[in-house]
Amino acid sequence: MKGVILVIFTLFFAVFCNAQENGYTYDFSGKINVKLGLDTNSFSYKVSNSTDSSFYELKPNESVRTTASLQYKFIGLTVGFSPKFLNNNEDEVLKGESDINTIQLRLFIKQFIQEFNYYKIGGFYIENTGDFIDGWIKDQDSYLKLGSLKLKRFGGKTAYVWNKNFSFKALLVQNEKQAKSAGSFVPSISYFYSELTSSNQSVIIINESNFDLNVNAGYIHNFVFGRNHDFFASLGLSPGFGLKFAKTIEEDENNVLIEKSMTHPNFSLEGRLNLGYNSDTIFTGMQFNTFGVSYNKSPENKVEDSNAYFQIYFGYRFGAPKMIERLFNKIKI
Repeated sequence: MKGVILVIFTLFFAVFCNAQENGYTYDFSGKINVKLGLDTNSFSYKVSNSTDSSFYELKPNESVRTTASLQYKFIGLTVGFSPKFLNNNEDEVLKGESDINTIQLRLFIKQFIQEFNYYKIGGFYIENTGDFIDGWIKDQDSYLKLGSLKLKRFGGKTAYVWNKNFSFKALLVQNEKQAKSAGSFVPSISYFYSELTSSNQSVIIINESNFDLNVNAGYIHNFVFGRNHDFFASLGLSPGFGLKFAKTIEEDENNVLIEKSMTHPNFSLEGRLNLGYNSDTIFTGMQFNTFGVSYNKSPENKVEDSNAYFQIYFGYRFGAPKMIERLFNKIKI
């Protein structure tokens, strides 16, 4: 039944998108886009047991990060880091310290969008500490900390914008402007490798690696308004499914380390919300997007691995130096 619904959903939006008119976007790719932003990146790893309704939820101590982005023509680079002067976190005593670093690279080739991502997170805490310590008081007592727990994740996503009149670039990197409201069916395939490990002295011992392959198919619509169509708001939702190839190292009853490999079908869901202002030279706004994967690790245990991202940004675009312009003009993509 789910497959039938997905096919109908796909065909409906394919017809809808192809029926729209031309002349819906302004192109600023010939200018250099520089953007500074403040963001938070929230990761969550939750394992629940259906037999006794118990669970544990692991999170890093979120902090405000700064991001710097540079976009020109078909290529863009974003680097994020957590400066100390922005993160004098009073809750570090309760939740511990976390180090979150990300690198993202995007390539735009006609209607294809290619992303490469790298995440490195060190230091987690158990969000539901009260389930393990009697009399524990939230925001007063310390959480159970997993300072040695580390997550490394790298991979990418390939997406295709079905409707040429819809500008995904206006939402992602702001080197285009949506001149008239439009939407598009956007299928994508994502692939990433993850390692989640902790030391043997940790409260919870984890030693696992996963390779995820997911196919998502959804719809995004960009609404523009204002005198010069400089303001915009967009909504998008992309359900999907895939496979998780998991490998874990566990101790048996004789304290011997054994390696287990399993393949799990999974369900994924991606959503986004964008609001902002986009003129010929200045652009600013906010974006929120979330991506989550859930699967059954065993008949009793369900795992939910999610990431929510929020950013406010300000940017400026200007003409590229002639030398750079001539160089990129030689590259035909």
